[in-house]
Amino acid sequence: MSSSAGKRRADALSNDASPSDTEGSDADAPASTKRARVGDAIAPAPEVAVEVAVDEPVAAVAQVAQAALTNAQVRLTAAQKRAKFLAKYDGLTPKEILGTSPPKVIPPSADGPNMHRFICKVHPGTWVDRADYEDSTGNLGHHVLRCEPAKTPETEAISAFAAGSTYSAARVQYYLALWCARHHRPFLAAEDAEFCALLRMLYGKVEIPSRVTVSRDVQLIMNHCKSLVIALFEAYLGRVHICVDSWTSPNILAFLGITAHWHHNGNIVHIILDFVRLTSSHTSKYLAEKLVECLRDFGIEEKVLSVTCDNAENNTTMLKEMHVLVPKFRGTLVRVQCFGHVLNLVVKGVLSQFGSRLLIEGGGEGDRDDDVDDEDAEAAQEADEQREAADQAILDSLDNEELGIDITVEDIRLVSGALAKILKLSRKVWNSSTIRAELANLVANAHLNSEVLICSVKTRWNTVTEVLGHTLEMRTVLTDLCDMVQFKKARGVRLRQFVLSDEEWVVLQQLHDLLDPFLFATKEISTSGQALIHQVIAYIDVLTRHVDSFKANDTLHPAVHAAAQPGRVILDKYYSLTDDSIVYRVTMILHPRYKIQYFRDQDWQEDWIMEAIAIVRSEWTTFYKAAPNDPDVPAPTATSTAAGTASSSRASTGSAAPSSRVPAAASGTAQGSASGRHSAQRAARQPLSQALFATISNRQQGARQDELNAYLEAPPLSSVNDPLEYWDLVLKSSNSPLAHMVIDFLTAQDSKRSFSWGRLTVSRLRHSLSDESVRTGTVLGSWSDLPELVPEAEVVQLLTEKSRKGKSRAAPAAVAPADAEVIEIE
Repeated sequence: MSSSAGKRRADALSNDASPSDTEGSDADAPASTKRARVGDAIAPAPEVAVEVAVDEPVAAVAQVAQAALTNAQVRLTAAQKRAKFLAKYDGLTPKEILGTSPPKVIPPSADGPNMHRFICKVHPGTWVDRADYEDSTGNLGHHVLRCEPAKTPETEAISAFAAGSTYSAARVQYYLALWCARHHRPFLAAEDAEFCALLRMLYGKVEIPSRVTVSRDVQLIMNHCKSLVIALFEAYLGRVHICVDSWTSPNILAFLGITAHWHHNGNIVHIILDFVRLTSSHTSKYLAEKLVECLRDFGIEEKVLSVTCDNAENNTTMLKEMHVLVPKFRGTLVRVQCFGHVLNLVVKGVLSQFGSRLLIEGGGEGDRDDDVDDEDAEAAQEADEQREAADQAILDSLDNEELGIDITVEDIRLVSGALAKILKLSRKVWNSSTIRAELANLVANAHLNSEVLICSVKTRWNTVTEVLGHTLEMRTVLTDLCDMVQFKKARGVRLRQFVLSDEEWVVLQQLHDLLDPFLFATKEISTSGQALIHQVIAYIDVLTRHVDSFKANDTLHPAVHAAAQPGRVILDKYYSLTDDSIVYRVTMILHPRYKIQYFRDQDWQEDWIMEAIAIVRSEWTTFYKAAPNDPDVPAPTATSTAAGTASSSRASTGSAAPSSRVPAAASGTAQGSASGRHSAQRAARQPLSQALFATISNRQQGARQDELNAYLEAPPLSSVNDPLEYWDLVLKSSNSPLAHMVIDFLTAQDSKRSFSWGRLTVSRLRHSLSDESVRTGTVLGSWSDLPELVPEAEVVQLLTEKSRKGKSRAAPAAVAPADAEVIEIE
């Protein structure tokens, strides 16, 4: 509001006032006078005469104070104020009364006064209304106190200082290190001009570390947090599972990726344990030594239950070498085959009939495709040569004559030609933004679900199935795309050559139907948040029946009919390899929904089922079953001992056992009667009486029954979908040894995971990273997902101490002058 107008208003009132206008106190006035309305006569208030004796200072001060107190008690009613105002400004309009800068005048309602609206200059949507006769500024003062002042650099600085600041240089270092490690940001991002300007805008004195400092901080934090990981494993009472895979970075650095998996609060926790640089030939012995060295470094070499790795033959030898180095590790007996690799290999086998290697690498025989895909190049560069060689050896061993495949060259050319057209077309579309835009328009006009024709990727054979799926969905528009004039020019992309015949479309549909279940299974195991080790055998059974249905269907094209046979052979090969490991059958039987009923439903031979049960019993009795004197198992009482004796006697002698114990009881009673105390006699008879009837209540028989036997004898629970969740509840409610065993096995990994971290860390723009930077960035980024492994307060304190030490080393030591007197203080 305008302060000048208020000041002029107060000056006008003070200048026009006269001694006669001064109103006295109305404390003694009658009630009717206090309730006067507008137009009522106002009786003059008595004047208060103040006489001050100047020659008596103390009395004068007291008299003035009393006069001020008396005048402060004068109160005017609204009617008195209104009458006084009208008498003073008689004949003037409201605007003339207010002066040159008046507030907004609101006309009166009925006989009420005019209202003056004072609008706030800072917030025009806020105002204060006041009657024209009011001369108090109380409401205006309250508004000033409540009104938020305009933001200025000074007020913002004061507000920030008053609210406090959480800034510290060490915390900035912590966040930058975690940002680069967890989100795969280059260290150079810390020196970007815009990023630095953003930080300085928030805090002018911020200390931004250099890229070298960020890299060193990542290594420092990782080395410090390693002790926390070691302590975590030391306190963990269960078993740990390991996944192993070799990986070559785009800057040609070979690493052995090692991930650890364990159970925690009903979930499986995954971390990258280490990224070990491989500097020698990848022999089985060398890989085993590196892996065991890492496990010993974390103190878990004897806690490892299973190892998941791909199906290369040198991994089998590696596990045997690990058993030599760590005798408690059981080698190939606890090996888990990477099921994702198995599925990929089956698809390879199916497509191997059609020259799949040439198709995946860019086209059919004799064709040359200049379209180069960066993802293909990276995939080929990162592929494990030994694994690819082992896969190819398996495919080469498939002999069509031995498989009983009888197919003509023309049949193979039909399927391979159709595949070549689709794969080359998908690559053309993927690498051309113009073609993709035209295809998107055609798809939108046809109201199809697919928006883009994806491109197959070398080493990822399931992408062929995805290309087929998208192609079949876009069948109605792909021919129109290939017939567009701009794509049929002689020196252009010439899409007309990729138009398919009706017979080719039928063949591709049949081939897609054969491959699609393998794509579904791959996505299930790759995207599942829980381990599916207990479903591997069930998955293989389903896929085997699926392939057999294609083998038996004579209505299919001969090439598709024959392609199912290699897939069946590969499935059989790896199905038989599950017998070499105990993990698969143990997890199947310990699934409450499966137990041994699943094997009977699948027509397993009875000796196979009994062998699986024997494996489970051996694991249970050797490693998990509590001993009779185990403190966790209730010790047998005298009652239970007597009951057990009676039960065993009845089993051996029939009904004579109970009657043979009656005379002994009577003898005991007779001896007790000699003492003359009947209560003692009853006390002596009570344990024996309980023993006699304990077999009816069967109280101790449940405690003595083997927990595994009780589980196997109970019927399957069809309502249990997540076995890990089920057994976690059992463990929390009863601390069951069997629950410990089941959870240890169910946390085994069916497929390798988490190795995408390496590729994200070493992107195409970060090829110059050293092996140590790759290792620490990848590992710390994985650990940071668990707050207890990278605690902020502890790491910030570590960085603070490091900064202090660095400053103390950088500060020059004070040197005393040559002629100065030096005083030594002990």
